[in-house]
Amino acid sequence: MRDGTTVPGVTREAVAGSRTITDLVDANAVSRRHGEGATLVLNSLHRFWPPLVEFCRDLAMELGHPTQCNAYITPAGDAKGFAFHHDTHDVFVLQVTGRKRWQVHQPVITLPTKSQPRSGADLVPDGQPPLIDTELGPGDTLYLPRGYVHAAATTDSRSLHLTVGVLAITWYDVLRDVVATAADELSFRHALPVSPHDALEQDPDQLAAVLQQAAAWLSALPVERARELLEARVRKAAPAEPLRLLAQAEAVAGCAPDFPVRPRRGLRWSIQTAGERVTLQLPDCRLDLPAYTADALRRALTTPGTPAELGAAGLGLDADDAVVLVRRLLREGALVGAG
Repeated sequence: MRDGTTVPGVTREAVAGSRTITDLVDANAVSRRHGEGATLVLNSLHRFWPPLVEFCRDLAMELGHPTQCNAYITPAGDAKGFAFHHDTHDVFVLQVTGRKRWQVHQPVITLPTKSQPRSGADLVPDGQPPLIDTELGPGDTLYLPRGYVHAAATTDSRSLHLTVGVLAITWYDVLRDVVATAADELSFRHALPVSPHDALEQDPDQLAAVLQQAAAWLSALPVERARELLEARVRKAAPAEPLRLLAQAEAVAGCAPDFPVRPRRGLRWSIQTAGERVTLQLPDCRLDLPAYTADALRRALTTPGTPAELGAAGLGLDADDAVVLVRRLLREGALVGAG
């Protein structure tokens, strides 16, 4: 990137079997462009680099909103990766190496949504002084709420910084989820009349009637239904830690009374006891178990930080029952091996 524009000519072709891959990185071209002032952008590191995967997942669990992380490596000499722009999500800038000067201005759109990105010098009126004009060094952090216009340039040293984005869930997002359920109502699935424009010109009350009907439907919608949709979106915001499939299979096969396990980080669950049975509700399945396992279930799923050892000393069950229970929880992805 340079001044907000993607630099061309940094990819090459290669043949893999019978396929031609056209978007491989050309390392030599990237090196040249970087030497000419372009910024290297490493997108979505929260998906690839284990320390940032864990950091962003833990942050999302703490905040209840999705997170992401990109890295920007900008050469020295007043180089800019992006022109003035605003982000449609909150950002924490984490300066890793080098120094960078940041200028922050008032928003031109208050709390912009994902469909309202803006960039360009016209976002900053001539002569308007910045709200913030500061230089970040290694270890410094800058918080930019969504909508605040900003740009950054290097000084006399190359800069590497991370931008941790917090993709806040808004009430608009929840309303979109709620309105989408109108598809379940037959009356809203009828087609518009033939020649809609002419028909509505002749009978303009049709549209008003539909809006009134929609308002009545929305008012009658159970709050619990809206809560379910909200909770479903929040669950997606902070997904549970990914399972290491081969390691998990080995844990199931090798489960023994002294096998160490721990709860799967970020997994949402609930336990309900009724009579002689206890139900463990997981995101994608429900386990029906004997009621006497309830305390052991809670202990296995809430032991923080350190492994829980199976057997009477760990879960309060005899060794055979403990192995059966933990093997089942491993198989369903509620526990993971801690060895």
